[in-house]
Amino acid sequence: MKLTIQKEDLLYAVNAVGRAISNKNTLPILSGIMLEAPEDLPGKLVLRGTDLDLAMECLIDAEVEKTGKMVAPGRYFQELVRHLPEGPVTLSSENTEEMRLIYEQSEIAIRCFDPEEFPALPTAEGNIKGQIAVSTFRRMVKQVSIAAATEEVRPLFTGILVELAGDELVMVASDTHRLAIAVGGWQGESTGDAKLTLPCRTMQEIARLALNDEGIVEIIASRNQAYFRLENLTFASRVIAGQYPDYHQVLPASDLYICHTVIQRDKLTEALERAALLSRDTARGKANIVCLKWGEQGLLLTAEAPEVGNIHEELPATLEGEQIESSYNARYLLDALKVMEGENVAFHLTGESTPGIILPDGAVQEQSPYTYLVLPIRMRG
Repeated sequence: MKLTIQKEDLLYAVNAVGRAISNKNTLPILSGIMLEAPEDLPGKLVLRGTDLDLAMECLIDAEVEKTGKMVAPGRYFQELVRHLPEGPVTLSSENTEEMRLIYEQSEIAIRCFDPEEFPALPTAEGNIKGQIAVSTFRRMVKQVSIAAATEEVRPLFTGILVELAGDELVMVASDTHRLAIAVGGWQGESTGDAKLTLPCRTMQEIARLALNDEGIVEIIASRNQAYFRLENLTFASRVIAGQYPDYHQVLPASDLYICHTVIQRDKLTEALERAALLSRDTARGKANIVCLKWGEQGLLLTAEAPEVGNIHEELPATLEGEQIESSYNARYLLDALKVMEGENVAFHLTGESTPGIILPDGAVQEQSPYTYLVLPIRMRG
């Protein structure tokens, strides 16, 4: 294989597919990045990376003199490319065991893996096919990923449920303490089961690399695999096995709400950030607990840590219904407020110790583009 490419283009591709590789995998080949100049794609260089859960492929332009493929050690190759001088770089190899990087009047030789051992990218096929706007996809992933679990004890909750119904795509995530639901439009079709749970990491990587808000994300999915295409990038992800719990059963019925409040989002966010600093009492297992008391005069926010101090803030807010006082994990509230849009947010509460939801102001629960359910913390004594 022999080709010449601009350092800037190569670094972009290496950084993209490098996010899919893992040095912790027991198979050494999975720590590598595949580079291929295929015969059926003249003038193109294809880079691939995978950890078997997520596979990524990036297609970029190159001046190809000789086709072929190599598998470079991922992290070393990534760092080497990052530190190359700007300008053209020639990648050259006489066999699959060693590749040379030629730049200016210098060169680097690196040992490589056997490309025949590198897993092939799964074929993109499935009963679900369609597309969604990049801007919508990014918003939805950002809004629900905050609620996904980070511990692998219950794998389903580390994923994002993707549910397709007509011209709507719904994303759902929950760590059992909170639940986030985002709704957006999509164009496509599906036959059979139109629900799949994908690793949160996969969805976040796609959203992170989807930089063109005017673009689209193509989706092809089956029962076991999901594929995403984004301009010159292709992603293949496993589907997490199992049936995601029915999140509709968790949402309170509209007639159960006894308190409706509206408050300015930025003001509440700033107050909660201050309160979070003064409510870290991890020694007593009460990290970031804040108390919200909704009344006729607005919101009273309090928090304390015996060894640090306390905070008492009053914020303007409208109230309809009963006055309620509840305690929450401040971080759970902040996560939601920071991904929501609009000047104001609405809290709809069912009681002091029962679930409530946060919506964009003016939105109706059944039609809201975003719904965030959070459980209060039950305080003892």
